Amino acid sequence: MKRRHFPPVLLLLLFVLSLSFRRCQFLPRNPSKSGGDHLLRHLAAIDVGGEQILSDAAALFANASITSFPSIGNHHRFLYLRVPFHNSSVPGPPKQRAVSRLRVPFDGIPSSAALLSAFRASLRRFLLARRRLPVAGVLAELPALLGRHRRGRFPTCAVVGNSGTLLGSGRGPLIDEHDFVVRLNNARVAGFAADVGAKTSLSFVNSNILHACATRSAVSVAGCGCHPYGRAVPMAMYVCQPAHLLDAVICNATATPESPFPLLITDVWLDALCARVAKYYSMRRFVAATGEPASNWTRRHDERYFHYSSGLQAVVMALGVCDEVSLFGFGKAAGAKHHYHTNQKKELDLHDYEAEYDFYRDLQTRPEAVPFLDEAPGFKVPPVKVYW
Repeated sequence: MKRRHFPPVLLLLLFVLSLSFRRCQFLPRNPSKSGGDHLLRHLAAIDVGGEQILSDAAALFANASITSFPSIGNHHRFLYLRVPFHNSSVPGPPKQRAVSRLRVPFDGIPSSAALLSAFRASLRRFLLARRRLPVAGVLAELPALLGRHRRGRFPTCAVVGNSGTLLGSGRGPLIDEHDFVVRLNNARVAGFAADVGAKTSLSFVNSNILHACATRSAVSVAGCGCHPYGRAVPMAMYVCQPAHLLDAVICNATATPESPFPLLITDVWLDALCARVAKYYSMRRFVAATGEPASNWTRRHDERYFHYSSGLQAVVMALGVCDEVSLFGFGKAAGAKHHYHTNQKKELDLHDYEAEYDFYRDLQTRPEAVPFLDEAPGFKVPPVKVYW
């Protein structure tokens, strides 16, 4: 039988149509009206990184020890948080490995046994909270986290990101007009107020920021020097490494009425909700860009270390406590610095910033399409304005 030959133009047309079919098959144009969105939600709810944090916390609770040694001249003490470590290539009992090291004052700090007891109590609360995880109800409980009545929402809120796109924007006065202003990871304001504002109501950080601050200041500053916007401005922190809960214990132990340590540990339900949102948008972007099934997303991202940014969680928190939300300093532009206040040029690999920008766009233009928020009983996404 004579083989039939198709014209090259027809072959090209068939190839393009097949690609379009594959993409529509894996990510429908309107996922909310199909099974594609259900699959993405299901996969996004699998929080491998969260389970890793839970495992680390359980190991610390069961096996951690705290020891301290005086420095030369007894000027301060070196404090070590240790866990057993077994090297399979070396026979014998496990060794003790330090997972955290701090310098603390020689006097005025509780004994190592008392510190370990307080640290284990903090870990216990963390572990118990993660066992009862009603993610859908977290948004209604957020005002209480900030010490407000359940209905005590702020009329207008500004969440100020750290993007270099803020430089030259002149939006400082607009930011300061908001009733509640959230800043991220202790970003500097001095020298940048014309573009980023000067008002701060809440400092939102990840626990790495607290650890770095405590490492520098626990030995010399009562309550640690971790509140650059003033001691009256509380800090909200999410835990990315359970060992950092010890830093909070140390800073609380050195605090005084004149130098308090106002710290709020974010609700673990909020952490889980943010993890789902970040993973959903990352997978959605992956499928749209590659045409591959969402299950292949792990080939590009290590689930153990993939994480939402501090900015994303601050935005989700604002949705729960504000009647109107404005976002500043989220996004990037050619030639702009990654952070307006540093010379950092590269984004962190553990975040998918482009996917998070998609989330912010949806909040502004089609909030009904945002996943997981619609599972909260009676919750409605407030108006969101993004100042790119």
